[in-house]
Amino acid sequence: MPKKVPFLFAPLLVVLVSAVAAVAAVAAAAAATMRLDYYHTGTATQEIFSVDRVVIEPAPWPGNPQKTVDETNLGKYLFEVRDRATNRLLYSRGFASIFGEWETTEEAKNASRTFSESLRFPEPQGPAQIVLKKRDSNNAFREIWTTVAGIPQPKSTC
Repeated sequence: MPKKVPFLFAPLLVVLVSAVAAVAAVAAAAAATMRLDYYHTGTATQEIFSVDRVVIEPAPWPGNPQKTVDETNLGKYLFEVRDRATNRLLYSRGFASIFGEWETTEEAKNASRTFSESLRFPEPQGPAQIVLKKRDSNNAFREIWTTVAGIPQPKSTC
């Protein structure tokens, strides 16, 4: 009976090695994570945006590659990543920002502040248009800023 034990584990070992190889292949094929760091400046009635930097993060994109377009309709803001050549929507996400909360305070009626914010998304294959939208008084998203990304600066250690 002891001689049969290795034969029982052989199929299990083959399955385990195959699973590890499959996970490694998926990880190797996963898109990199691009991050657009920007400054969000303004008051209760005005918003100004400026790019700080665009980097490729050292880890692959952690999100689901099958769910790139956000259909939840959540958040005060929404950003879209669009292919510059075709205008095809590559990625979108709704979100809330610290500026979006601050602009509702008493301080925002009398002072201007700047907040550092970031957008993370799967690295596009080429130049992409990043479109930032905000809800209007009718709760519809309206474009408030756009910039180009896709040719990142040298890799950052974040």
